[in-house]
Amino acid sequence: MDESPCDVCGSHQMEPATLRGASVMRCGLCDHVQGDAELMAGIDALDEAEQRGLHPDVYPLVQALEQVPTFHVTSTSVGRVETSEFPFVFLRLDPGGLRDLERLLTSLEMANRTTQRRWVVECTLQRELRFVLRPRFWKAILEIDANDIREARSDFRVLAEILARDVQLGWWRD
Repeated sequence: MDESPCDVCGSHQMEPATLRGASVMRCGLCDHVQGDAELMAGIDALDEAEQRGLHPDVYPLVQALEQVPTFHVTSTSVGRVETSEFPFVFLRLDPGGLRDLERLLTSLEMANRTTQRRWVVECTLQRELRFVLRPRFWKAILEIDANDIREARSDFRVLAEILARDVQLGWWRD
């Protein structure tokens, strides 16, 4: 048994456990799970993604987008090879959100230097104005293959990291 007490109840009945493939400690009294802060944050994010019905690969990008008060993620997809569906994130903007959309485009322009695919924002009308963040493949939809989808999926994390950084910077908030 581990010497450190449970963060919730103070019990010393801590036992090793595996949660989502990670080694953690579980309290034998209150069933609380604890571990390294970064590891627990990752597990919490996976739980939140699951609760919201979102794929874990796209969830960090959703979190980064939702840091912007005028952005509301309405749907996402990590893509489907069998139907040649590319990954996407649909956004709805609050009034006044066009300025934040312009900032998002600036972030994307910088991010596109490090992504596998070039990412764009397109406007569509689906009962209301919506914006779709998606990769540009430069080929016909039916020619999109498994490698294209994998590369675009790998960009989700890059986009999330860059956007999470950028929304904290002065040029975004001014």
